[in-house]
Amino acid sequence: MSGVPIVVTGAGGWLGQAALEIAHKSGAAIHAFGSSAREQRLLDGTTIPVLPLSALGKQVLPGALVLHMAFLTREHAARMDEADYIAANRMISESVASFIKRNGARGIFVPSSGAVYAPPPNPYGACKLEDETRFTALGEALSIPTVIIRVFNIAGPFINKQNSYVLACILRDLLANRPVTLRAAHPVWRGYAHVNDVLSIAMGLLLAGRSPPVFDSWGEPVEVSDLAALAAKVVEKELVIQRPEWRDGAPDYYVGDEKAYLSHSTSLNLAPSGLEQQIRDTMTYLTTSTT
Repeated sequence: MSGVPIVVTGAGGWLGQAALEIAHKSGAAIHAFGSSAREQRLLDGTTIPVLPLSALGKQVLPGALVLHMAFLTREHAARMDEADYIAANRMISESVASFIKRNGARGIFVPSSGAVYAPPPNPYGACKLEDETRFTALGEALSIPTVIIRVFNIAGPFINKQNSYVLACILRDLLANRPVTLRAAHPVWRGYAHVNDVLSIAMGLLLAGRSPPVFDSWGEPVEVSDLAALAAKVVEKELVIQRPEWRDGAPDYYVGDEKAYLSHSTSLNLAPSGLEQQIRDTMTYLTTSTT
């Protein structure tokens, strides 16, 4: 992707930072946008200037790959008035859509979420679903390759929300030589995809000029106690789990469908990272990052 212009919105988020890292390593011409003006530091110490998203309306960048990761998260949905939350996300999406209408694009990637499958009330999932419809229609209208992946669980560098994401919590406990605290008294299943794999699949499809139907990210299903056991093996720490007494509650199963994800990986000659490697890369970031 040397010299290819890449527009990254939501550059300060997990996917956004990982996208900047991939784009930087490939020699792309990076144009980053976030919630405010700042500099974003990459793993090698390089800093990327980030412009406020409001500046996107003034940009003339024809033919860029547009990686649109700007979105108000579940945390915002929980504390904002629902109408305000929906309006704010629509404003973000419209600013990006307007940029694409003015400049065109070589391709559009929009990460959606497994939350779209959850029942209402679900403003986060509803807004993600609305974005799916908006950008699919935009890509079709302008004949721009468009990839939308419903992201479930990811792992790897630039992991954020380290006090809430279960893998980060497990690793932080292990690295601090603490018992691993798991709060659920019922089965909790997750399926992890490496953040770099998700982005590589998306960009590979775009560069090939493809617009597949919306599909899920996927990883081999794992119950969180087994995830903790594998993490302990990777970091070479003794495992002690603190978990409430087991109850016969309904399983919490948050895992995508594997068919399209694996098919697209194969078509691009990409081998998805196994869970052990994902844990190792996440641990490396947690232990070496100063951001």
